[in-house]
Amino acid sequence: MAELDKIPQKQSIEIELVKLDEGVLQSITELNQKAAGIIQEFGKIYVRKKEIELDLISMDEFLVQGQEELAATNKELRDIIDALDEQYPQGRINIQDGTIQYQPGAPTRKQQAEQQAQQAQQPASSGMKVVKE
Repeated sequence: MAELDKIPQKQSIEIELVKLDEGVLQSITELNQKAAGIIQEFGKIYVRKKEIELDLISMDEFLVQGQEELAATNKELRDIIDALDEQYPQGRINIQDGTIQYQPGAPTRKQQAEQQAQQAQQPASSGMKVVKE
């Protein structure tokens, strides 16, 4: 039997051609178009998502920079106000007319804060005084 395996054999494959029903062909065409449209929408969404991600990165960078600028601006403003408070204690600034109302001889805000800190460090008393008459 091993000899029979060595004999060349002819094989034939039959192929038939059949015309598809028009309804089936139309369904396939419509579904192919629908799939292509979905893939196109996926592509648009992917591109837009990347754009949004870049926008978010840019916004985060802007926020960090803005926070730093705001902190620096607030420090400059605080320095000016502190300097004005040294010169004009307990001052109230009117930006519209460019004036400042203040109490001459009053302690500055810095002096008040120091006094409050010292009082906080002192032991608490009952608030009553003993007076000898």
